[in-house]
Amino acid sequence: MKIILTTLFILLLSSCGIDKEPAIPISSIAGGDLDLSYNSTGFFTHHGAANNGGGTGDDEGLDISVDSENRAVIVGYSVNASGNKDLAVWRITEDGVFDPDFNGGEPFTHDNAAGGNDDDFGNAVFIGPSDEIYITGASRNGAGNFDMVIWKLTSSGALDTSLSSDGVYTHNNAAGGNLHDQGNDIVVHSNGYMFVTGFSDQTATNRDMAIWKVAPPGFLDTTFSSDGIVTADGSAGGEDDIGNSIILDANNEILVAGRSDRPGNVADMAVWKFSSLGAPHAGFNGTGVFTQNSAAGGNAFDTARDLVLDEVGDIYVTGYSRNVANNNDMVIWKLSASTGTLDQSFNSTGYYVYNIVPAVNASVDDTGEAIAIDDSGNIMVVGTGNSDVAAWRITAEGVLDTSFNADGIFLHDAAASGFANDFGYGIYVDNKDGLLYMTGSSENPAGNFDMAVWRLD
Repeated sequence: MKIILTTLFILLLSSCGIDKEPAIPISSIAGGDLDLSYNSTGFFTHHGAANNGGGTGDDEGLDISVDSENRAVIVGYSVNASGNKDLAVWRITEDGVFDPDFNGGEPFTHDNAAGGNDDDFGNAVFIGPSDEIYITGASRNGAGNFDMVIWKLTSSGALDTSLSSDGVYTHNNAAGGNLHDQGNDIVVHSNGYMFVTGFSDQTATNRDMAIWKVAPPGFLDTTFSSDGIVTADGSAGGEDDIGNSIILDANNEILVAGRSDRPGNVADMAVWKFSSLGAPHAGFNGTGVFTQNSAAGGNAFDTARDLVLDEVGDIYVTGYSRNVANNNDMVIWKLSASTGTLDQSFNSTGYYVYNIVPAVNASVDDTGEAIAIDDSGNIMVVGTGNSDVAAWRITAEGVLDTSFNADGIFLHDAAASGFANDFGYGIYVDNKDGLLYMTGSSENPAGNFDMAVWRLD
């Protein structure tokens, strides 16, 4: 999900009281209240993108970024009249309404990218220097499997034919199994080369982490690992490996965060590092990969969902870990850029675990889905806690920043008036204006999900 060097956001419980005086250094996003100048409420919801506003299925925002004109770009999917998912892209002005200069003031939708006339969805967005929009995700092909897809849109919301002559690039069979391939995150170098991470099936029971490097016209760059593709398998000793987030460091080396299975139906969070040419970086934890399990004590399932670099290149990762009660807790891990190992100056262990539920409901999960760093070095995470959208702010030392909503965490539900489940998936921090954006989904009164965007100041 996820764009680089941005930071968090999310909503407020309507019952939140007066914030305490902020600690020093003061973050540019000091309060974290809903910004009521945004759509008069601090949030925006929409459903039926694939049916011109008339749909009754789900719409979900899975990633967000903000362009040079302060317009929020959200990608995800919308269920069409046939019951299939279409890629959906929304662009919202800084006032919190549809942008009339984008696709005629409507969301952009697209289906059948891979020829299967079935599900298409976007998992991540990257905005280029001219406000062009890059999206990665997946589309079902004619054989019934998913292909990795890159869509490129112009700033006006049309397919950009400079990519593959039609604005759409697809690829399958990266790991040799000729089954499912999926893009989960994308980053674009200043030279226009696109890096996508996700997964590709080696067999029906063995999924590999994959990285694709695609040249601007839309073909694999064979200077990268000789064929334009890197895969990783068995990093933690088991079968499935999945990349969820990708970033380039100052040396154009590649970092991927995700998950690697261990034997016994359990999993570790994983961070891989590769050279710019696609070779494992041996100086990173000695092997090119770092894995860890049991951050929350459950010794069962840990996964990394997103990563970001600070100003010196150290690595912050968010995700979740199974606790002893068999629920998920939100986790932030910090790895040293120089060694690829846990930085124990962060919360004395190298990771921070948060469980909101003991005071609320001990049977629900807390998850970190996206992470960013603000201009004061605070770590901001968005995800879900107790079935509400949740945002945490953690100091560089690894403790909750209680100048953020008095206790370091914001919760919000019922954005779409359903008073049930709200989820957070993507984050963007605008340090210049001191604003935090988040996207996800909110359950409406009909029991379907609407795409949702929240903005905090």
